[in-house]
Amino acid sequence: MARAGVKDEDCEGHGGLFMVVAVAVFSSLAGLLMGLDIGYIAGVKSMASFSKGVLGGQPLTDVEDSLVTMVFGIGAAFAAFPPIMDASVNCLGRKGAVIAGGAIFCIGSALQAVACNLAVMVAGRVIAGFSVGLLSGNAPVYTSEISPPHLRGALVTGFQFAITVGIMLAFLLALVLEDVMEPFGGWRWVIAAQIVPGALLVVGGAFMPGSPRYLVAQGKNLEALKTLRALRKEDVREELAQIVQEHEAESAAGQATWGEFLSGDSRKLLCIGLSIQLLQQLCGMNAFMYDGPMIFEKLFKSEHAGRLFTVVSGVVNIFATVPGLFLVDRCGRTVLMKWSAVGMMFCSAVLATLGDVCFVEEDACGYWAKWVATLAICGFIVNFAYGWGGMAWVYCAEMFPMRHRTKGVGATTDANWIGNIVIAFLPPILFSNWGFNTFWVFVGTNLLCLLCAVSLPETKDKSLEEITQMFQDWLHPDEDRRKEPEEVKV
Repeated sequence: MARAGVKDEDCEGHGGLFMVVAVAVFSSLAGLLMGLDIGYIAGVKSMASFSKGVLGGQPLTDVEDSLVTMVFGIGAAFAAFPPIMDASVNCLGRKGAVIAGGAIFCIGSALQAVACNLAVMVAGRVIAGFSVGLLSGNAPVYTSEISPPHLRGALVTGFQFAITVGIMLAFLLALVLEDVMEPFGGWRWVIAAQIVPGALLVVGGAFMPGSPRYLVAQGKNLEALKTLRALRKEDVREELAQIVQEHEAESAAGQATWGEFLSGDSRKLLCIGLSIQLLQQLCGMNAFMYDGPMIFEKLFKSEHAGRLFTVVSGVVNIFATVPGLFLVDRCGRTVLMKWSAVGMMFCSAVLATLGDVCFVEEDACGYWAKWVATLAICGFIVNFAYGWGGMAWVYCAEMFPMRHRTKGVGATTDANWIGNIVIAFLPPILFSNWGFNTFWVFVGTNLLCLLCAVSLPETKDKSLEEITQMFQDWLHPDEDRRKEPEEVKV
């Protein structure tokens, strides 16, 4: 620090809780955009104005339906592909990648809003998906890197909370504008409204501070110090020294290569992260987001029931995410993931059993069975929202060392979007053939979620640098890797 020209009087913070929360909340606009784009498509596809404006009055075929839903995930998976993610962060920086994601989102939304045929609509969905892939791979990491250890879990979980708010807003917009035909179809207004938060992220992003860890990695120690002072109230010497020390140790090992990333400890961490993000999708939550209205229409024999489900599930999802915000830094990430998996497994088992006993024949058990199924679905959403919904993003943003963080988070985010594609494609086929027995599949995937959570070490209350050391000790329990901290000279 002395070599960098840092003086004692330069190290006292002048920001504090309000500043770091404000920055994290603003960066969570990325989650809002993701939620809007996930949530609007189910409502828009069913609008008469969409059929008239894009399909010439014809209904979507099954292939077109799957294509319009799925291409968004393909665009996101492409953007999150590790070489693409790594190149974007190296070129633009963590903050710059978030701003670029917001700008690309506006372009994709504008293209969809003016689409006059399915090809243009699909192109806009791919572009918007690319932006969301870029945002989902950078915004949680950015928040993680600016946050103090005791708040990091809650602030990164804010990304998932913003997703749930975005999904709910999209549901409500589609509901309110469903019957609008003139002068422009309601579906166009639903999509065009998404440009507003996208533009806010672009403009406001210019005023967000850079990630101190990214700045240190670029050799900008004084700028990193300035950022930490703006985000903290206490003396930042120890935190900055910790970041610099890890960077110097990693630099001494040479430039990070793809071969190194795909071997040794990094490969083990990558496999863990890929499993976490894949399971977050395959646990079954997005099957309800994409196919819940269809399930409820068939269950209650009413289109109104399907539309009502979108509102109820959105409200439940938002409010059930709130406990996770308060508990993640108190109980820990893995504790919430364990109970979340148990709850989702139980609710899936209830739904599958009802399918075996009550829904084989029409109203075999009476109307009560439908309400039990409704409660089980709401219970599933609650358990996902406080646990695996947010904790997967939190854990994967923390677990990789600085030299491999961009590659690692890019790969795990890619796994999330590949899982999203699978869950958008398979459940309609499974429900069509197996009915409620499909939920036995989700009993199995949530058992895997539980086994995964039980095996993971806890990361709460640790700095990112301490987490790096913790994973080294965890992966090599027989080796004494603990070192006495070096004296910090100031």
